[in-house]
Amino acid sequence: MIGLDFSGVSNNTSEELSASIKMVLKEIAFSYSVKIEGGTVKDTLRSLVLQLIHLHHTSAKKESIQSTYEPEIVVLIDEYDAPIVNLVKGSSLEQSNIRVLKDFFMTLKSLNKYFQLVFVTGVSKFNLSDVFSGANHLDDITIDASADAMFGYTQQEIIDTFSKNLEDIALEWRKDSNKEITKEMVIKKMAHYYNGYKFHKHGTSVYNPWSILKFLKSGTLSNYWYSSGNPELLLTQMKQDPSRFELLKNRHTKAFEHELMYTGSRSQISLKSLMFQTGYLTIDSYDKTTDLYTLKFPNIEIEESFEKSLQDSFEKDIKDYFLQERNNMRAALSNKDIKAFINNVNVAFYTIPYYLDTKREGQYHSNLHMLLQGLGFLAGNIGYVYSEPPTSSGRPDIVLEIENVLYIIEIKYKSTGTAALQQIKENHYYEPYTFRKKEIVLLGINFNEATRTIDSWDHEVYNQHLKS
Repeated sequence: MIGLDFSGVSNNTSEELSASIKMVLKEIAFSYSVKIEGGTVKDTLRSLVLQLIHLHHTSAKKESIQSTYEPEIVVLIDEYDAPIVNLVKGSSLEQSNIRVLKDFFMTLKSLNKYFQLVFVTGVSKFNLSDVFSGANHLDDITIDASADAMFGYTQQEIIDTFSKNLEDIALEWRKDSNKEITKEMVIKKMAHYYNGYKFHKHGTSVYNPWSILKFLKSGTLSNYWYSSGNPELLLTQMKQDPSRFELLKNRHTKAFEHELMYTGSRSQISLKSLMFQTGYLTIDSYDKTTDLYTLKFPNIEIEESFEKSLQDSFEKDIKDYFLQERNNMRAALSNKDIKAFINNVNVAFYTIPYYLDTKREGQYHSNLHMLLQGLGFLAGNIGYVYSEPPTSSGRPDIVLEIENVLYIIEIKYKSTGTAALQQIKENHYYEPYTFRKKEIVLLGINFNEATRTIDSWDHEVYNQHLKS
């Protein structure tokens, strides 16, 4: 067997990629006690195959190599696209790495008659057109009926194989909740979280092995996918052209088979195709009258992972923007130039895609707090930012303190800035901070439901404590 996991090879340069592939091939040769030679990836791979099947040369030009017995080699390649999938499309590194991979796979094709089986997995199908140019000897079984349950556990397989684990989990849940918990109840909750992948229009629903094995070991319904997956490719595509992602308004979307199996340019792939190929969408149903597939998130775990990845990524981008603008923002706050401060906040909030809108006030509170942290208002000499600090009369949303002024900020949603300011004044949120001997700006802001930015604000400067 020749087994290669391309996620483990170095790909910082094409030279590194070539050297790393050759090293893996030599390690395989060593495990079979054969010696191989070759200065290039193509020569090293060819040498390994010829050595493993004990070929002999029947002509000086090596044009009619024949095997002395039936082919026995199995080739397993995991994550074939790992060396290129997260690189910038069209970059010199991507193109040079593609050339290395193309040499490898075209050499593999030329040796195909010596293999019992060649099996290749990867995240994205559309890179096949780059790497496997002309290599039409492989059958794509992504949505083939023969492989519909090949790469996941069916529910019956879990029940048959892990019955003891399920009973133990039910017992632990029963102890923790002091309620009657049966194995069937555990299976129902487990399915809600982790079941749901379907790889054929009439296929069986399967569990992601990674998540379900983690659950069966820990007994905890948790999000295991988020920490193991890398949606960088998907996030990069979304940020490059957010206008294409209308499907996120609707949790179900429809697609033809050719869209799911798209192999063209990654800059033109639709979101539904990309999400299907990266495992964030799966087949829900198929309508033979229209030849359309309906897609969905496989389960709760995957949907939560997708939303959290998006939120984390865009929050990082917004924080990066504020780090660049921090001097202007600090000057506006220090000079009590509220209009300039509001304008900067709105610029940042305009970058948050509409599909991340939860339509809850807490979201805006969280995002604004994160933005102020991005300015550097962390514990230290620069200043402080507090979220909902308790007072005797309630909790203001945000308290921000810099060198010469302190801000009490109250946030409203679908209301008015004046109403937010009035809440600050009525509850005397500023009183605990009068000993600071700084001017205190009472700032009420309101976020608009349609624009998701601040549409009204009102403020007053409180300085009575400085006059006494």
